[in-house]
Amino acid sequence: MPDMDEIKLVRCLKAGDRQAFDTLYEAYKNMLLRMACLVSGSVEDAEDIVQETFVKCYLHIGSLKKDTGFQSWLFQILYRTAYGYAKKRKREIPDENAGMQADATDGMTSLDHILQSEAQQMIHAAVSDLSFKHRAVVVLFYYNDMSVREIAKILGTTEGTVKSRLFAARKKLSEGLKQLEEGGGEYENKSGICSL
Repeated sequence: MPDMDEIKLVRCLKAGDRQAFDTLYEAYKNMLLRMACLVSGSVEDAEDIVQETFVKCYLHIGSLKKDTGFQSWLFQILYRTAYGYAKKRKREIPDENAGMQADATDGMTSLDHILQSEAQQMIHAAVSDLSFKHRAVVVLFYYNDMSVREIAKILGTTEGTVKSRLFAARKKLSEGLKQLEEGGGEYENKSGICSL
C-alpha cells in the first residue's frame, strides 16, 4: 500500500500541482526507466517510453479512480506504451546491452559494470532473449517485486495468464542459462548477446 505522502501528492497532482508531478517523477523515473529498458530491449526507446508515460500520466491523472492505485496505474501506462513501441518497431530481439544499461539507472558506475559478475551478465542475456510478453512478467515479478495480482492488473489480464507466462518464462530462462553455462554455441550465435 502506498504511503500517505504519495496519496497526498497524487491528490495535489489531480488539482494541477506541477511540483507534485515533479516529486512523483523523481520518485518513479529510475524504476520506470529500468523496467522500460528491460522490457523494450532498447535504451533509446526506454527513454522515450518513460517520457511518454509521464506525459500520459500528467494528461490523464483525472482518470485515476483510486489515489492509492497510482503505482499500478503508472506501470500499466508504461507497459502499454512499451508494447506499442515494440509493435511499431517490430522489436522482439532486444538491444544486446539493454540489461547492462538498465542497471545504470540505479546509479551504478562504469567500474561497477566492469566488475559485474558473469552470472548477472548471463541472466541479462537470457532475459533479453525472451519475447516481449515473457520479458514483461519477469521484469515486473523479479526486478520490481510485484505480486501476480499486481502484474495481472498492470497487464490487463488474469492471474492465471500471468502465472502461465511466468512458468513459460522460467522454463525458457532455465534453458537459456543452461546453454550459456555450457558455452552456449547455438544460443550465443542466435542472440548475439554473449559477447559482452
